[in-house]
Amino acid sequence: MKMFFTAILTFVFCANLFAQSALQQMFDTEKAFEQAAAEKGMKAAFLEFLSDDSIIFSPNAINGKQFWQAKEDSSAALLVRKSTYGDISANGLLGYTMGDWRLYPKGKSESLAEFGQYVTIWEKRQNGRFFASVDIGISHDKLTFADTDRVLRANRTSDPNKRGWSPTDSSMNFQRMSMSQERLGAAYKKFAADDVRLLIERQPPILGKKNVVAEMGRYISIEFPKKTALFQSADMAYTWNPCQYANSNEGTETGNCLHVWKLRNKKWWIVLGVFARVNSQDAPVLKTKKKNKKS
Repeated sequence: MKMFFTAILTFVFCANLFAQSALQQMFDTEKAFEQAAAEKGMKAAFLEFLSDDSIIFSPNAINGKQFWQAKEDSSAALLVRKSTYGDISANGLLGYTMGDWRLYPKGKSESLAEFGQYVTIWEKRQNGRFFASVDIGISHDKLTFADTDRVLRANRTSDPNKRGWSPTDSSMNFQRMSMSQERLGAAYKKFAADDVRLLIERQPPILGKKNVVAEMGRYISIEFPKKTALFQSADMAYTWNPCQYANSNEGTETGNCLHVWKLRNKKWWIVLGVFARVNSQDAPVLKTKKKNKKS
């Protein structure tokens, strides 16, 4: 019996070491992308690191490789990214990085620079190399890098998911709950991890379950997504879908939603969420009380 438990501990220890090694490889790939963007320009960098079937949002979901192949050379603008957090699946095949992005127009005043946060989903593909399969971002007012600094790390507890637990039911139940009278706040309260991170347009990163639940209490999903993409590897998965929310403060908002899920203690939890708004020319549709007509 003692030898049995020793073998289990050895397996878990080796699995964690493997995941940490793959995590470092993923971070190194992210750093290589950052350097390529600074030295070669955005177009060359994205074409080098995006997978052939990658998805970006401009503003809706499109093939990232085809988008950048058709786009004019972006050398007139400088993209600066800084990773602040990331994690990877127990098998080292699927992970993500998130952090700050800044876009500086070359030869123009720095006051015209744009700022925001990004999330990149990385998958290990050909020749054991990581490629970006999803890239999404939000914009906000200028923050100093120190305002969003985080230590690059991953959750050291990993589950190889030998039972093959699927996040499908959790994802669908989250969507259904987000449409209930309890709103998105209740959905995040049930499915968000304590260390969840949330990115929303025009806001700095929202960290921690309590803050996320409080922020999302004013949103309710208007309709169930007509299409949802889900990809899973071991104890990590991600979903993205077009989403439309009624915001009690600002009216109806449309955008794209991304969630990263992690299996912990036999339950799938949201560890990262992104709501990237799609800008509209139409004014927000605010709710008003209907007045009874006099006969």
